[in-house]
Amino acid sequence: MLYTSMKLPVCVYACGTLKTLILCRLHLVDVPPSVCLSSLKTLCLLSMKFSCDESVQRLLSICPVLEDLVVRRSTYTSVEIFTINVSTLSSLSIDYSRAVSQPARVHGFVINVPSLRYLNIRDHFSNLLMFTNMRELVKANVEVVCNQSESLIGSLTAVRHLSLCSKISNIPYHRDTFGFFLEHLELCTCCTEWWNLLTRILKDAPRLRVLKLKSIHCAHYNDPMDRWNQPSSVPECLLTHLEILEWRQYKGTKPEKQVAKYILAKAVHLKMATFSSKSTEKHHMFNKLKSVSICSKACQRVFN
Repeated sequence: MLYTSMKLPVCVYACGTLKTLILCRLHLVDVPPSVCLSSLKTLCLLSMKFSCDESVQRLLSICPVLEDLVVRRSTYTSVEIFTINVSTLSSLSIDYSRAVSQPARVHGFVINVPSLRYLNIRDHFSNLLMFTNMRELVKANVEVVCNQSESLIGSLTAVRHLSLCSKISNIPYHRDTFGFFLEHLELCTCCTEWWNLLTRILKDAPRLRVLKLKSIHCAHYNDPMDRWNQPSSVPECLLTHLEILEWRQYKGTKPEKQVAKYILAKAVHLKMATFSSKSTEKHHMFNKLKSVSICSKACQRVFN
């Protein structure tokens, strides 16, 4: 029933044992008053239409024990500001990557989820992302294009495991609001000057133990002639914690070589450094890395 207008059957609200509800490509008419999905733990809203923005809030408000929420938006989703204010939510997955065109007006997400522990967001179209109160967040996978993502990054105050892909390298966030507990970072190297973002994170993540660099998307930047501006002082994580470096789709560009040489030369406790490449010239690139002096004598280097 492609975007058929409907009301949820009365038996759905009356069912005191309903744990999971999946709604896909429907136009949900406003939720009636004085109803409650008292046992619902998992809710999936897949390319849904609602009467208005408030209809989403109304639906979520009748789920007092909701723990897992999956939201997939598309071109046909009628909601502009998708507000998620759920105090019990522990896992949130958002996919807004399949729209045909960029909507003209302000559209995006406003999120307030104080109990959230796991976040997965892939958003290529929002121009508004407001996240607050995620102090319990442990693991986050973030792929965003929005240049107003300050509140998102700034809300990751307690995150320990972060996978980050941003199309802009100058993500604004206030120092001391992000990174202190970060132990595992996977950073996509697809954006222009990604190395500057890495430098900022290394400075703000003193407990970082695992660093993985990867190219999820095709990079659309030229190898600049300017040198990478390495940190003025060695980041604390390189001196005390970093043990694993993994670099996938290594291309051997000038900034990549500079970053790789710096980490190998400064990471005191590095145990494993793995570089992989699909380039036909990878053997030549790897020979250059093999000749780089390395700080940690216990480090094993792997090239494939």
